[in-house]
Amino acid sequence: MSMLREGFDYPLSRLDPFGDHIDPPSLAVYETIVVKGPDGAAQPALAESWTVSDDGLSWRFRIRPGLRFHSGDPCDAPAILAALEMLRWGFHGGRQLWYWDPVDTVTAEDATTLVFTLHHPYVRLPSLLWGTHTAIYNEARRATNPDNSGFTFADGTGPFRFVSYAPGRVVVERWADYPGSPARFLATGGPARLDRIEWTMQLDPADRVAALEAGAVDCIHGPNYADVARLEADSRFRVTRFRQAANAYLALNWEHTDLGFDDLRVRRALALAIDRPELVASALLGYGTPTWGPLSPGGEFYDPVVEHGRHADPVAAGRLLDEAGWVLGADGRRGRQDRRLAFECVIQDDTIHRKVAEGVRDQLRRIGVELDLKPIRTFATFYETVAAGPASFINKWLWQDPVDAAIGFTASWGRPRPNWQHAAIPALDDAYRAWLRAGTLDELQAAASLVQLLVADELPYIPLLVPQDVWVCSTRVTGWEPVPAILYPFYHRTEVAGGGG
Repeated sequence: MSMLREGFDYPLSRLDPFGDHIDPPSLAVYETIVVKGPDGAAQPALAESWTVSDDGLSWRFRIRPGLRFHSGDPCDAPAILAALEMLRWGFHGGRQLWYWDPVDTVTAEDATTLVFTLHHPYVRLPSLLWGTHTAIYNEARRATNPDNSGFTFADGTGPFRFVSYAPGRVVVERWADYPGSPARFLATGGPARLDRIEWTMQLDPADRVAALEAGAVDCIHGPNYADVARLEADSRFRVTRFRQAANAYLALNWEHTDLGFDDLRVRRALALAIDRPELVASALLGYGTPTWGPLSPGGEFYDPVVEHGRHADPVAAGRLLDEAGWVLGADGRRGRQDRRLAFECVIQDDTIHRKVAEGVRDQLRRIGVELDLKPIRTFATFYETVAAGPASFINKWLWQDPVDAAIGFTASWGRPRPNWQHAAIPALDDAYRAWLRAGTLDELQAAASLVQLLVADELPYIPLLVPQDVWVCSTRVTGWEPVPAILYPFYHRTEVAGGGG
């Protein structure tokens, strides 16, 4: 039997589009209407073709005839529409996800035609349809037992079928009736080449590397950065690394007016106190990039002007805090009246987040600000904790479409989640609206550039850095190809010499 074994770096979410987060197994089980290619352009997936009306207000997608879910139920335009409607409205209690804001209606014209009618032209519509937030599943089956969806069953159209789920282990098997993907970079002409895939949770990066070196797994994500050079020099392995489509940031809860977090002077002071290059060197051993803006440097729509003239300045930070009434005491701590500038900071309890948070804490201490770090293990518990309204938290979003991510985490209409810090900046909202109304790539770039400058200046959150994504696999593995434009590798063409396992 041909099997791939992958060691992963956090507890795996249930295989359900409404899970706490989306993990690599979802890319094996589910498909989308279109798929984002390695070059960042849309390629066919469940839709074999699409057209756009002359006025840009109507997008027609022709669904491949004869498609079926793993259960055997038809995956036609009405079935896809049923999934889309639930994905559009089912996350936030009746408020659609922000990706959908340009869309007025979606209709199934017949069994093979979906029509998206927009409020206004929007050239970026494919980004709505290739994301994991619109992974197509069998809504008719899920509706009969939603609480067990992803735990005991998952009914998609991807090259692999659900076998079992646990937070520490997910197993899928090849779907013999998979018709193949029409996307050029995924084409096999039929079913996948592996019989089985197993993902196992290995939280400690040292354990992941040890398992890889011992042959217990075939590939891993996120080794310790201290091990990267050694793994790159080892002829048994292939290392792929690039800037992650992510942004690690410090969020200050604007509702904590007792700490002055609604005061731009305070937010700018804390931003100026953080030496980002030092943070990258100490926390990431240089495997990352400092940033003052919300997008990954060098990535899609990034504008380098956002970094110009920005650098750490603890002296200027102290002056701003003085102006805001936070005075440095004889004990080296800042206070205002009877209140210390000391507060809780919730963080995700993994190696990278801990090191970044410890670096931020130590740097802010130099200007008299105290952070009390509170590590939280799982994504679900972390999200519940930040939703409860702590004074601050350090988070990292991971998204293949960064401006769309920034909208969710910083637009005022993202409150109370995922804009858990309750930021509200009217000019930034206007820039996001311009993005969501962009009819050309030039208009997209203009809006994205403005977004980056406004985030850096107004600080709905404080951007810190972008870590490098590091993936390692045995040289026996082929067709497992992480790329910067896509969050996780696809498994359609993956093979393991000698069968694996």
